[in-house]
Parts: sequence; C-alpha cells; structure tokens
Amino acid sequence: MTITVERTGRPVPSPRVATIALARAEARRVWRSPFLWTGLVLSIVSGLAWSWTRLPTWETFHENSGMAAVVLAAALLITAQMAVARDHRAQAVETMRTMPTGPGRRSLGQLAVVPIAALAGLVLYAAILLLLLPTWPVGRFEPWAAVVVVVIPPIGAAIGLVAGRILPAAVTGPLAVVAIFLALSVPFVFVDSADISFWPVTFVEWDFGYRYPHGWHLLYLAGLLVAAVALASWPAARRASAVIAAVSVVFAGYAVQHEAAITPDFVDAEEALRRTAPEMLDCRVHAEVRYCALPGYAPWIEYWRDAVEPVASLLPPGARRPSIRQIATMDDMKPMTPGYPEMIISDSWGRIGGWAGDSQRRMTRDYVSTSIGILTRDPMAWLTCDASGQHRTVVGLWMLGRAAPGEGWTLPRTRYGPAEIQAAESLLAMPQDRVASYLAEHWSEVLDPSSTALAGLGVTLEPPPIPTEPPASPAAGTMAPDDRGVCT
Repeated sequence: MTITVERTGRPVPSPRVATIALARAEARRVWRSPFLWTGLVLSIVSGLAWSWTRLPTWETFHENSGMAAVVLAAALLITAQMAVARDHRAQAVETMRTMPTGPGRRSLGQLAVVPIAALAGLVLYAAILLLLLPTWPVGRFEPWAAVVVVVIPPIGAAIGLVAGRILPAAVTGPLAVVAIFLALSVPFVFVDSADISFWPVTFVEWDFGYRYPHGWHLLYLAGLLVAAVALASWPAARRASAVIAAVSVVFAGYAVQHEAAITPDFVDAEEALRRTAPEMLDCRVHAEVRYCALPGYAPWIEYWRDAVEPVASLLPPGARRPSIRQIATMDDMKPMTPGYPEMIISDSWGRIGGWAGDSQRRMTRDYVSTSIGILTRDPMAWLTCDASGQHRTVVGLWMLGRAAPGEGWTLPRTRYGPAEIQAAESLLAMPQDRVASYLAEHWSEVLDPSSTALAGLGVTLEPPPIPTEPPASPAAGTMAPDDRGVCT
C-alpha cells in the first residue's frame, strides 16, 4: 500500500511568530489558573482586612496593599512554577523535544506570566482602593510607593519561572514560598528594626512628613525583577542572561544599600516638630471651633466636628471653645495660641462601625474635659487625677449626658464617685435651658476647681483643698507613677 503525504500550502512560521503564539497560549493558561484567581481574591481580602478598622492614610494604605501584593506574589510564584514544570508532571519531556520550537523559545513564551502578574498587581491596588470608598486615603500620595505595590507580584512570578526551571517538581513552588519568607524574616533577628530595606514592602516608621526614599526602593525591586527574568530566559541566551542577571543583582544591591544609607537611624525631634508646627497646619473654623489638621488630613475635620460640635453647642456664649490641633508622634506641649485652651488629636481614626464610634466617643470625652479645664497641654496631663467633689466634674458629666446620651458616665483620666454621677443626673433631670442659662452666669466659677459654683442648682458637693504646689515626683514616693494628685 502506498501512502501519499501532500504538502500544505501554509508556510512554516518564523521563530518570532512561533514564540508569540507560545506566549499567547501560555497567557491564556495562566489567566485561567485557579492559583492566580485564588491568590488575587485572598490578597484583596487581606488588604481590605488590614485597612478596615482605621481611616486610611497613604502611608498605611501602601503598607497594607504592599503586604497584600506579597500574598499575590506567592500565588503567582506557584502559578509560574507549575507552568514551567508542566512537561515534567505530564512526563512529556521527550515529546516536547520533538517540537519545532526548542526550550529557548518556550522559555521566552513563558515570560508572558510576568506582564499578567503586573496587571494582577494593578488590579489588586485599584480594587483595595475602590473598595475602601468613600473613605479616600489622606496625607501625601507617593507615586513611587504605588508602583512598588504593582512591581511585587511580577517578581514573584519571575522567581516562580526560575524555580520551575531549576526544580520542576510540583512541590517546589510552595517550598520556594516558604524559603523566601524565611529568608526575609530571619534577618529581623539580627538587624536593627529600622534597617529593613531588603523587604519588598516599605514601612515608614518615622514621624509625619519624613520622605522615605521610595524611588530607590523601586529601583532595588526593579533590579530583582530584571535578574529573575534574565535567569528565567536562560535556555534562550545563556551568556546574555548570565550577564544581565549579574549586572541587575549588583544594581539592586547598590540601590538597597543607598536606600539604607539615606534612611536616618533616629528621628530628629526638632525637624519633626517643625513639620507639624502651627504654621504648617491646615486650620479651619466651624461653629466657633478652630480645627487644625496636618497637611493632607483636612477631610478628617468633618469626623471631628461630629464629635465636638454637640459639646461646643452646650458651652455658654461667652465661653472659650478649645481649639483642635492634630499631632503626629511628637508634641511640643505648646498651645498654638498661648493661654487659649487647646485639645490634641492623633493621626489615627476609626473607619467604620464600632471603631469609628470609639474614636468619636474618645474625642467627645476629651473635648468635654478640655472645656472644663481638667485636660490641658501639660506634660503630666496624660496621668490620672482626682476630680472628686469638684463642681466642674458634675458639669462635665452633664455635658456628656446631653451631647452623648446613653454613652456612659466617663471622663478621661479622672477619678470620681457616685456622688458626682448623682449630682449630674439631677442636672439632667432639670430643663436644659435652665441649666444652660445658669452656667452662662457662673461659668468662670465653674472653671474654678475649688468653687461651689452649682450650689444655686442644689449641688452640695464640697470641693477638696486644691494644692498650690505641683505634685511631688513619683521618685519621692508621695504618689503613684500614674497619678498626678488632685485635678487642678
């Protein structure tokens, strides 16, 4: 029997066309990989969970989304390693050797996983950002920090290609993930906590306004990415791949070394205070209350107003309404306007549900205590003091009962007893207009901790003696380390 084989009219594809076809086929396989989509979902959920309780700042958002990108990079590492080791798992190594395209072309085609990983990183960044709406991050946006988040997943994918090329076993991917995490975590035991430039995610541990060298960190990650891609392309051009990988590793080492060199080892207190000085703040006045936010934090003023204005509306018309000043990790303990009451607020605020409610309650209580003169910009103001018997304590509890009914009888960092609570309850039982008009006539007496300002309303509390000298230091043994004596 004679068999006739007819030649087709279709020309043999060029190596370039064949490589592109392989890349497209590899891209389709990776896009349908359950590892990719599972990792993407897990990374988005992780990023949301880490950002869910606090209103986001750009620094915390990039830290949380960067850690989520590490989760995605681990999934992409396994995805890429499984793609490279596909022939070995199917025991088709000899069959693949008969294909018109050799291992070099196939290695170039498998690089399609790298741009897909970058796209997945971009989707991750955008998804976490959009799912946090309407709470948009505040502060200063660092574009290089955003690019760092997008670059991390491609690095994981490229490392997966290299791992699959070296060890094609199915267990190599998970073991590589564990090994990399151990390699990144173990140095924490031996180096200073500030010297973590080798970590893929940047953690800004310094005070507000410090410009972290995100650009150099991005160059470090770019060098790692190029080195991993070059090693993954080893079968296509061994000599060129070796040279590019070596140069990229040296470049990455120089970048991370320079990043660590220009990162300060300690916080310059004077410089940090200059960045948060009163003239640097964004100040706005609402309902006779002055709110001063750190640069970029002005959107939070609306949250502060919800906590403060119910209390400010209870103050007499002639009373001074304390200003609100936001600080970072350092406080110069000096009011913006000498002699004028002022309350400080930190650079953290609850985002949703009970976390937001807790932040609002804390600010309401602090504003009440500042309004009646118990909390001041004093170095010892964070200590507990005894406010028993003072009529201003009763007024503070009355203001809390009117501004935040049902929230409980608590003034921050003060001690008092059932007598003060009972007296405040008696004021709450009276018409609000009557108590408000009485306070307006006797407000200066209310602020005096030794006065009996509320005697006209039936309050019979006897104020304790108010010391004229500052309390003894804890070293003298006359008071507890967390106690500043009687509230003055």
